Amino acid sequence: MAALRFEDVTDSDTLDSGPAQPSLEPWQAALLVAAGGALGAILRFTFAVLIPTVTTPTLVELPWATLWVNLLGCLALGALNGVLEVRSGRPWIRPLLGTGLCGGFTTFAAVVLEGSAILGADFPVPALGYAVLTVALCLGAVVLGLLGGRRLAQPALPDLAQDEEESA
Repeated sequence: MAALRFEDVTDSDTLDSGPAQPSLEPWQAALLVAAGGALGAILRFTFAVLIPTVTTPTLVELPWATLWVNLLGCLALGALNGVLEVRSGRPWIRPLLGTGLCGGFTTFAAVVLEGSAILGADFPVPALGYAVLTVALCLGAVVLGLLGGRRLAQPALPDLAQDEEESA
């Protein structure tokens, strides 16, 4: 089998993603990430204030706010990437909304800190349950977001039944 050479490739053999969009300068991307991260951190703090921590009869605090923040952030990041897989976006969208907003909103460090606090209170089963629940639900949220984002970004297909009726 002969190797494919660049000269053998025609325009019809390649996929076209449309016109190339200008990339951002590093300082522009850094500012967008910082702005999105600040907004994400404010939203995360708001969730922590609005959703109370539940204390169980054994005095173990269940960090519901962190779990919800991470679930929503993973869902949003998955949806954003799902949409951007189908439709090209502006160059500022990923740094501002993906890395900045979703990155500043979600918090892996808090999951580790709260899980170790539960473990340090000598409750290994709830600590392990919290860790497994967080990872499983957040991975599921990313997949759900990706699938939903792809579906939302696809152009609507015309109704074939209606087209058949009009042509008859």
